[in-house]
Amino acid sequence: MKTICLILALIGSTLHAANAALDLSKQKLGKAPKGFTAKVTGEGKAGTVVVREGEIPAIIGGGKIKGRFFEVTGGGKNANHYTLIMLDALAPDDFSGSVRFHITGGKILPVAGIAFRAQDEKNYYLLAIKPTDTRLYWSVFEKGEAVKGRRDNAILPAPGGWHDLKFSAKGNALTWTLNGRNQFITYDPKKVPDFRKGRIAFWVRADTRAEFAQFELLNPAEIQAKRHREILRRVARTDPRVLSLQLVARTAPEEALKIIGSLNAAEVGKPAHADCAKAMKENKNFHGRKNDEALVTIPLRDKNGVIIGAVRMHLRSPPGTEKRRDITRATALTKQIQSSFPDSKSLFQ
Repeated sequence: MKTICLILALIGSTLHAANAALDLSKQKLGKAPKGFTAKVTGEGKAGTVVVREGEIPAIIGGGKIKGRFFEVTGGGKNANHYTLIMLDALAPDDFSGSVRFHITGGKILPVAGIAFRAQDEKNYYLLAIKPTDTRLYWSVFEKGEAVKGRRDNAILPAPGGWHDLKFSAKGNALTWTLNGRNQFITYDPKKVPDFRKGRIAFWVRADTRAEFAQFELLNPAEIQAKRHREILRRVARTDPRVLSLQLVARTAPEEALKIIGSLNAAEVGKPAHADCAKAMKENKNFHGRKNDEALVTIPLRDKNGVIIGAVRMHLRSPPGTEKRRDITRATALTKQIQSSFPDSKSLFQ
């Protein structure tokens, strides 16, 4: 048990360091971001990275979104020069994430991408884009050389030149989508170096200049919490009276109930309200009131009617509203949530 706790603590500290570095609101504009180190393979010195602010094309609906991003400039004029702006914190063993990027300059060979599972600046997996040829490369680098690779010669166009990359890693396998297109290059994980641990880096070739924005990196617990939040948001949109919505369960049989999903991401992982335990143990609904809000807790059942958790919510409820009406509304919302969780196992996938 002590070993497990230590491992979880290390994972937590690693992700905390990574997430802190990715919070660009806390990085200084015009300066190199903290939490990253510029590294180089090949001739010349490592390139540079600074934090910028500007407008980024929206993926949906057109228009632009104001935000911050990393601007990376390669440090060499040789085609075999590679600059990696590497995240200091180790990535989780398994992870999911996304990033948007586009190339803004470069005379030698404008190519940019993301290095995954980097052991150092010479050994890593790479996904890179060469926009002039509408081409994507998947490569394995060993000792600074691309030793294995595949390519797609007809990638989908990127709105405003900004490519949208979503990726995930499990075991030694990477999967991804680019600009909304699903896995279009496959490889056998058994036939590549087994990089199960490593770092992530922004990667540019030669003198390429590129911008990287909206970079997100999640561990399995964060992936789960994000999925839960998306389910709860979808349910909450069906009723404008929903003020808050929590999904509660035990992560282990003997552990106390915790919030495993919430509209408010900051609540995830915190102890559940006492009414949740009562609702599950007594198979009862609980109702409370605070001014013009109703606080309702409902047992969450699987497809066979077995209680696997609880749902707790705050609803707008004018003074004088009957308790029965609040519970009826809360029960309907809980049934929508139940449809996404047919059994207890599905809560943690």
